[in-house]
Amino acid sequence: MGTYRLIIVLLSLICITNFNTVCAQDEDSLRYYSTNKATSFAIGRANMYDTYLSPLKYKGTSFRLMDERMKRTSWFNHRFTRQQIIDLEVTSTENPAGNAREYSIIGQYSWGGHYNLYRTEKFRLSVGALWNITGGVIYNQRNSNNPASAKAHSNINLSLIGFYNWKNITFRGQLDTPLFGILFSPHYGQSYYEISLGNSVGVVNFASIHNQRALRGFFTADIPISKISLRIGYLGSFYQTKVHDITSHIYSNSFVIGFVSESINLSGSKIKTNKIINSSYY
Repeated sequence: MGTYRLIIVLLSLICITNFNTVCAQDEDSLRYYSTNKATSFAIGRANMYDTYLSPLKYKGTSFRLMDERMKRTSWFNHRFTRQQIIDLEVTSTENPAGNAREYSIIGQYSWGGHYNLYRTEKFRLSVGALWNITGGVIYNQRNSNNPASAKAHSNINLSLIGFYNWKNITFRGQLDTPLFGILFSPHYGQSYYEISLGNSVGVVNFASIHNQRALRGFFTADIPISKISLRIGYLGSFYQTKVHDITSHIYSNSFVIGFVSESINLSGSKIKTNKIINSSYY
């Protein structure tokens, strides 16, 4: 009888364990994480230098419009958060003498995520990677032969992000820097007309620390106000290259202000199978 009782006890424990596992899996499958959405505007000082256009540094004003989205996922036992950033920067600068102006428009799309390494009640630290693609142009109104310089590059970036909650305010600090990628650069003195005729050897280059250095620092504070949150902060963007005897950099230090909201995005079968949210359409 003792043996049979032992077998019954073991079978009961196995059934209870399996039941708890199934319940946990069902609970995770029903869990939906909200998407943190922020639309921000930034204004600050810009410093541009491109020896393809001019040997002088141009300084002026930078304007930015940014859309950022972050969402926690079920990956790696719910410890991975996706991030997407759309960034458009427009600058207006002038040379030291103030008799010539230079303008730029640069757009960038970034996508990636972070793995949570450390978490307490108030603080969390994550590390990850972001892929970005960037394109734009710098225009110098004084040049006649080569008045513009095209900018294009794509990189894999190392990213570190931390959050700290103090009362109702959430502080965030994020640092991104490229590890490797590709970039476009003409040769010194080479016109874009030559490139359009097929003389394009060497204009696409492998990019890493030997010819490209960059750092993006983003520090914000989210302050809840009614149904949204006000975001204020600082954005420092520093990008420089040295390829084909052409030295170029675009630096900016900006004050950021924006609005943040949270939403739950359900589509496809999820909107029809969830038992919490009712669709107004389906």
